[in-house]
This record gives sequence, structure tokens and C-alpha cells, in this order.
Amino acid sequence: MKAWKRLDDGSTIQKVGFRIIIPKLFKMNNGKVMNAYISGHDSGEAAAVIALTPTNEVIIARQFRCGPELIMDELPGGLVDPGETPERAARRELREEVGYDSDSLEFLGAVYADGWDNMKHHFYLARDCYEIGGTNPEEFEEIEIVKISIDQLVANALAGKMIDIQAVFFAYNKLQKIKEES
Repeated sequence: MKAWKRLDDGSTIQKVGFRIIIPKLFKMNNGKVMNAYISGHDSGEAAAVIALTPTNEVIIARQFRCGPELIMDELPGGLVDPGETPERAARRELREEVGYDSDSLEFLGAVYADGWDNMKHHFYLARDCYEIGGTNPEEFEEIEIVKISIDQLVANALAGKMIDIQAVFFAYNKLQKIKEES
């Protein structure tokens, strides 16, 4: 398998709200030409945190999501702002979305979650999170802060009841060890 050849210069970008649509023209290996429409955001990166309390409860941001039209459990997270590192964005989102902070933030991994999106998602594990209050959700966010067990987090990921299930995959062995130690 060879990578397809990009035929355009990438200069055509369409903004839709805070997302962008990037038309990309490719020549396939069989000679056919394909116009792919890629979604994303200006920064092209996002960060999310599996946040654990001192008693190893997982702090969840429960939100309605317009795509699936469901209430989904989500890890605190969001877009990496221009000039911001993914780690700094993860810490900021933890404070803004659920009003918690942690002195311990461990990188778990990063993935491209969708073949039709240019976003790279970075995942972290925060232990011994403590409440600082003062959430600051964005204009079109309604967040219910809930705490669930590690077992429920894994069950939600397996059942497709949450966003960012890749983070649970990255953290699975660590989470099992944390459960055993408590």
C-alpha cells in the first residue's frame, strides 16, 4: 500500500462554527481522483483527562451531544488553544469543565480518533484530584458533574456510552492496578 498523492495545496478551508471543513483532493493508487472532506478545528488537537478523586472515583462531565442526540459521559477535555500544550489544555479543561485540579498528570497516549478528522487527541490520567470549584463552561455547554467507579467507566466505554473511549484503553492496565491497590 502506498499513500495517496495529494493534488491540491490545502488553501481552501470552510469555517462552520468553531470547526473547519477542509476539502482535500487525492489521486488514488488506482488512478482515480477523490475529493475528501475532512473535519476538524483550527488547532487540530484536543486533550482529555481521566480524573480520579483520592478515593479513586472517576470525575465525569455528563453532556448532551448533538451528533448522536444522546446524553454521553465524557472525560473533562476539549480543544488545545493556539500556543497551548496538550498537557496545559488538559489541566485547563479539568478546572473549567468540572472544577477540579490535580498535582499529578500522567500522559497516557495520543491518537487520531477518526479517519475523516484532522484532530489529534491527547489523553492524561490525573490522580488525587481535588475540588477547586468555579467551573467555566463554554457558551453552548451544559455539564452535569458526576462521579462513577472505575468499573463503571470501563463498562461505559465498552457499551459506547461515552466519548474518548481510547483514553480508557490507554489507561486500562493502570486503572486495574489502582483498583487492586485500593
